[in-house]
Amino acid sequence: MASSRVRLSDVAREAGVSPTTVSFVLNGRCDSIAPETQQRVLAVAARLHYRPHLAARALATGRTRRIGLILNQPESFSTNDTYFSEVLAGIIRRATEHDRNVLLLSAHYPDWRSLFTDITGGAVDGVLQISKFVLDELTPALIQADFPIVCVSFKHEDDHCLTVDCDNEQGGYLAARHLMDLGHQRLAVLYPGEEISWGRERMAGIQRAAEEAGVPSEWICALAWNEAQMPNKAWVLDAVAWVQRLAPRPTAIICCDEVRARMLAEMLPSVGLTVPADISIVSFNSTETSARCVPPLTSVRQPLCDIGRAAVDLLLDRIQGRTPENPVLLFPMALDVRQSTQAPRGEVAPGTLRSAPISRTRTRL
Repeated sequence: MASSRVRLSDVAREAGVSPTTVSFVLNGRCDSIAPETQQRVLAVAARLHYRPHLAARALATGRTRRIGLILNQPESFSTNDTYFSEVLAGIIRRATEHDRNVLLLSAHYPDWRSLFTDITGGAVDGVLQISKFVLDELTPALIQADFPIVCVSFKHEDDHCLTVDCDNEQGGYLAARHLMDLGHQRLAVLYPGEEISWGRERMAGIQRAAEEAGVPSEWICALAWNEAQMPNKAWVLDAVAWVQRLAPRPTAIICCDEVRARMLAEMLPSVGLTVPADISIVSFNSTETSARCVPPLTSVRQPLCDIGRAAVDLLLDRIQGRTPENPVLLFPMALDVRQSTQAPRGEVAPGTLRSAPISRTRTRL
């Protein structure tokens, strides 16, 4: 027959102290308790194999010591999207340093209200929302309820919402300016559209680079994907056909999603377009997905692990009632130049570029 659970009162009786003293010692609130008493309580708790009752602890302290991680696209783990794994690695490492557990939550509930009830009902102390889901109703509900939340890799329309992201406008500028420095003037941009903050911001950076270089805005053609759907071969085939129909055909592509960019680079040769001889490609994130592509993709790099760590710090500040100096934390981007970009074939119109070349990082596989 299984033995009964050891209770906090059992530890208190064996140690000769009050249950309150045991609670303070085991929860690290023991500054006013004599060191020898602390040691005696800890020794008894270890000898009796005492395990705290998490629900009771949460009820007493108002804290679960858990942070929720809401994945708007949990399917990304099955597509080997290294963006999510690197952000998650930074989150888990930082949460562990703060002695917090991470509870994974999927936003693809049949009814988002069920997830809202779980979150606000005591499952976690706060949540990190990873990437925006186009049909997202959960985030605004949590913000309205004043529940601790940090948006990761996207910005919500509410100006008071805490956000950790990259300078996406700078990233779009770096991608486009690199191509224009090489002589490319007609670009195709594949992105999630204007409804997603990072898509809108990257397009703004691309347009700024074009304006600086004297490239007419109509020479920048854009195709949006449905962010509610995962990258798939059918969409990439449609994108390839779209690029082929453009007249004149673009000499370079900026793809704002790394997985789609790799699928595109590996599919173009099947329609007679070699990368980069016929068409250059720039991707985003610069993880192994880009580095191990054939050819390796020039890519705009985000410090993904740093984003994850910073998101945990910002959330814990919010949980503990501290007001951050800036509700939006943006990390700078950098450009990793690989073998997927080169100067276009043929002559380039003289005097196109009016600004000094940007600095960039050249990496090798």
